[in-house]
Amino acid sequence: MATDVLLVGARGFGANHLQNLERLGERVRLVALADPSGGPEFGYGSDAPAFTGLAEAFASGIRPDVVIIATPTGTHFALASLALEHGCDLYLEKPPVATMAQFEDLLSLQERSGRAVQIGFQSFGSHAFARLAELGQPTSVAAWGAWTRDAAYWSRSAWAGRRSVDGLPIVDGVVTNPLSHAVATALRLAGARRREDVARVELELYRANDIEADDTSSVRVTLSDGRIVSAALTLAAPEPSDPLIEVRTPAADVVFSYTTDRLIQQDGTEIDTGRTDLFEELLDHRDHGVALHAPLVETGAFMTVLEAVRTAPDPVPVRAAAVGILTERAAPLTTIAGIDEWVERTARAGALFSEVHAPFAATPKNGRAHEVGVGGSVVAVHDDGSAVATTSGPRPFLHPVRTPGGVVVSDAHPADHDWHLGVSVALQHVNGVNFWGGPTYTRGLGYRWLADHGRIRTTSFTVDEDGFSSTAEWLAPDGTVLLSESTRWLLRAASDPRAWLFRTATTLRAESPQLELGSPGSNGRARAGYGGFSWRFPAASDVDVRTARAAGEEAVHGAIAPWLAFSARFAAGEATVVLAGDDVRTREDPWFVRVDDYPGIGSALAWEEPLRLDAGESITLAYRGAVADGRLAEDDIMTLLQE
Repeated sequence: MATDVLLVGARGFGANHLQNLERLGERVRLVALADPSGGPEFGYGSDAPAFTGLAEAFASGIRPDVVIIATPTGTHFALASLALEHGCDLYLEKPPVATMAQFEDLLSLQERSGRAVQIGFQSFGSHAFARLAELGQPTSVAAWGAWTRDAAYWSRSAWAGRRSVDGLPIVDGVVTNPLSHAVATALRLAGARRREDVARVELELYRANDIEADDTSSVRVTLSDGRIVSAALTLAAPEPSDPLIEVRTPAADVVFSYTTDRLIQQDGTEIDTGRTDLFEELLDHRDHGVALHAPLVETGAFMTVLEAVRTAPDPVPVRAAAVGILTERAAPLTTIAGIDEWVERTARAGALFSEVHAPFAATPKNGRAHEVGVGGSVVAVHDDGSAVATTSGPRPFLHPVRTPGGVVVSDAHPADHDWHLGVSVALQHVNGVNFWGGPTYTRGLGYRWLADHGRIRTTSFTVDEDGFSSTAEWLAPDGTVLLSESTRWLLRAASDPRAWLFRTATTLRAESPQLELGSPGSNGRARAGYGGFSWRFPAASDVDVRTARAAGEEAVHGAIAPWLAFSARFAAGEATVVLAGDDVRTREDPWFVRVDDYPGIGSALAWEEPLRLDAGESITLAYRGAVADGRLAEDDIMTLLQE
């Protein structure tokens, strides 16, 4: 027997439902349409009775089995309530409703009515979910999307791009409507379905267009078990691209294209998984008791995010300098410079735009970051790292670091390794705890995502006229203090106006007995002894890395030399960073260098063998160096180091 269906909203996305109903053939019968603009003039549905609204359709005596609602979000609650009150099962387009209060009321009404409610998060029907579940519980999930929405889109209706209309909540922003699938799917992949699965929502909402709602936003959701789900989304890209979701699991990292149901594995191979149509599944639920993939109650986690967006302050206008308008098209398109890169790196870092210092983002005012200056100019920002995702090794770091001329020579949360954090001190192995972030290198098994990430928690920070001092605790996942840290940075101008100088010393004291401080190198990976003091650079070209006796990545990597210099062309110009060991022990540590894979340098504390400390014993990592504009000759380097 055919299921009688009434479609509310025959225009816009409702046209997709008409096509789907036509596909289902004799299994369904379209008994009516409800739309103020009427039904289609031709084709499927043109002969169905058309009403101006759902109430009018019910008043005529029509009693469908299922009501489909494909109307603006602000109308969902009233229409869905009316359908349930008339005993209909319901297919409700996403997002379910516009407020958490409406969500709770609709849940209560559904429970009283005993009817089924399926929400139109079509990606929930993807067969990729089952494949990803085989990899184990994700350690983190990140979603990013870059779509385009031109001026015609924002002017198409009275509710487009609005937060409310005449007091009615609308919440038509990138997070809650066009790319809401990205957020909802990421939450579902992490196992967050209901309201109680979400502990905290952090947001940065921006708008490049002249609208009320957000068109470019970053979201970080902390789940009740502490895992992070992040998203960075925009409707201000110059060209649209497939939104993607990275799922990190102990077994593998996999990228999911939820619009195409493709899984992209680490080796680049792709798997097409297919999907179940959620409306057809609702029919199967009615006929055969098949479980629903998107029941109303299991969109509670997403509704928690929507409510946070709805009640957040108005979106911040993007700085004019970062905005461009493309006019050689049917309608003008507002874009943000470099936004494609920034949404990916922000999401994969589990961060917000301001935390990765996206150039269009507002300066963070969160108490975590402190400016550090030389001669009245800010040359670095110290971040205590407390907002860094657990899997990225939360720790204090400097970023951005600038030359006197303003060239940025550090990077944090780059897309290739989001656990690389500017200038910092970290180790991948401290008695089995990973303070470096990212996957852990395990002897005989290679890199594996493990639940072994520690946190370096800043306990004090003081800025003075010479630099800054800080203390920190290295905490294991169970809260045990393994190491205490005391750090001092001294900064001053050089006699050469192109440069400023620094000296830094970090003392690590063992607070637990029999500590082993190691690296991938000390765990069997040849020439991979990174860990200790590290400096991650931004994208660079024409790199010249050298010591007094060697030049080039291959020759300098692993070398023991008094100093190392890294000169390159960065986004804003050429610059040089010089680093030298500042005591007998650090001068004997090999240099760690990367150029081809990514730009970075460091001093290797445990190149091939671990360092062992008993409780109360300590080790100091002491360095001096220079940050300069241009490419420094060896004589310049020696002069600066002697200062």
